[in-house]
Amino acid sequence: MPLSFASDLSRHMGRCAVSPPQDVDPRSRCIRVALVTSFPPSRGDLNEYGYHLACALQGDTRVGLVILADEVPCQERTSRFRVKRCWRFNSVFNPARLLWTIWKTAPDVVWFNIGFSTFARAPLAAFLGITVPAVARLLGYYTHVTLHCVFERISLRDAGLHCSGLYRVAGRVATHLLLLADDVSVLLPSLRSDLRRNYGTRAQHVQSRPHGTFAGAPSQQLSQSRDKNVILAFGYWGTYKRLDLLLEAMDEIVSQVPNAALVVAGTNHPRAPGYLESLQQRWLGRDHVSFRGYVAEEELPSLFAGASVLVLPYSSTAGASGVVYQACQYGLPMVAADIPEIVDITQEEGIAIEFYSQGDRHALASQLIRVLTSDELRRGMCSQNLQAAQKIPMSQVADGYLRLFRERVFASHVEVKIS
Repeated sequence: MPLSFASDLSRHMGRCAVSPPQDVDPRSRCIRVALVTSFPPSRGDLNEYGYHLACALQGDTRVGLVILADEVPCQERTSRFRVKRCWRFNSVFNPARLLWTIWKTAPDVVWFNIGFSTFARAPLAAFLGITVPAVARLLGYYTHVTLHCVFERISLRDAGLHCSGLYRVAGRVATHLLLLADDVSVLLPSLRSDLRRNYGTRAQHVQSRPHGTFAGAPSQQLSQSRDKNVILAFGYWGTYKRLDLLLEAMDEIVSQVPNAALVVAGTNHPRAPGYLESLQQRWLGRDHVSFRGYVAEEELPSLFAGASVLVLPYSSTAGASGVVYQACQYGLPMVAADIPEIVDITQEEGIAIEFYSQGDRHALASQLIRVLTSDELRRGMCSQNLQAAQKIPMSQVADGYLRLFRERVFASHVEVKIS
């Protein structure tokens, strides 16, 4: 049986099963959305983004939201969200467990907030997790994938992956599978262009949507708590996010800005265990360098509001950087390596970032010194980034998704009724 025919048949059967009674206008009811994402208190891939999507949808009378989240050691319950923790990181059984929960939940929309390593780091488990959107569509559910990275932009060397040829083939197959979803959204126009160029007609339904910014701190709080000498580095460290160059630049920075201090927040990337611990040993006793470790969601406002500049010492990235948008919501100036994805963000969103040539320690130090010593420059960048954040709040992004979902689902109900 051809795949397209099987897909159409399964979709018709599945949607008939959950469509409303014939005498009820489907547009008069809320739409049932199952959001598949890692979710706090999990520290999994994209858990913060999933949380803020859920916050933006919660309370909207047009949607009934259930979150299909990853299991965590401490199964905390929350009355704010309806959460079903039905999959486990690195498990090969995730497809069966997710599809079973989707069937029991009977949503109108299954929405995946994922990257290529959201479900697993282990290759087989990661690949099996990627198949779920396609299988859910074959079973008759409308499926939408918000894809945070494009495989062709992943630096396998930075990610610490060997057998690059095999991974490239697997990555293309995985991308083809993700493109079998009803709709796919990426967070930069250049990522959409990449997919359309590399995958042709298979990627014609890919859309570009803004990343969105989360709820920020009041401007008064920013002005009262900001310290003009604190450099913040925040993320998962050890792969394409590395601190070596920045730490080596600190002596030069402190020679020009004596009270400058570097705060390193975040944890080791799962592929780089022990990375931060090795740096802490090397920089033990340096008063101008401190390591904060993991920072919980509720502690982020004080972390960002207490810094004067965010630095992004990246060697590559495969998509939009969530840290950039977090910095915007707190009006934080930024200094970053001139990698294409971050340059794209500044052009698309009007975000203020000062760039240095990747790998150039002196250029990095020079840009940080320039930002730290110029009140006028910092104020201008702060104002520009706050304005950029206000243009693309997460509530607006979520509303765009919801309008698309309602259009797709209600159109399918009309098609079923006519047939």
